Amino acid sequence: MNNGTAYKSSYYYTQVNKNFPTDSDGRSFALRMLIHYVGDLHQPLHAVAEVDSTYPSGDKGGNAEAIPSICGAANLHAVWDSVAYNYCGYPVLPLSASDWDWYTNESAAMWTAYPADSSKVHSLDFNEWAQESFDLAKSTVYPGVTAGKALSDAYVTAANDAIRERMMYGALRLADLIV
Repeated sequence: MNNGTAYKSSYYYTQVNKNFPTDSDGRSFALRMLIHYVGDLHQPLHAVAEVDSTYPSGDKGGNAEAIPSICGAANLHAVWDSVAYNYCGYPVLPLSASDWDWYTNESAAMWTAYPADSSKVHSLDFNEWAQESFDLAKSTVYPGVTAGKALSDAYVTAANDAIRERMMYGALRLADLIV
């Protein structure tokens, strides 16, 4: 049966097809989920939960680490999701032509400033990608954070650099995955 269509009997494929009216809708949903999951895998707080006397059941990937709100980012997870306060809130949809231009220019500038080393792509090595996020959480995300206290300028700068680099690796790996 493995003539390139074995995936059609997989649980995920059958569930997506059962819940979407057309094959095109199902493929669109699956692609959106793939993009989302690859992005999440590169966000270090998706790879860890701090467990200690303050958080005996874990800090929910930084969501329980309350800090003073800046542009709506009121916990550690939100700071990293917002790329260290650089991209707060949500875009107005649908995107306009000028929005698309802005995103194109922003991503091109980010690629120039944070180029990914192709020898470190680790194509399809999802465990390696998660390990990188875990290691980053231990080395960069949690050190210097005190619940309830504002993050230092040095922390925000380091977080900005680290997450942008992760975004570029995520983008390169996603491209490699879907091509």
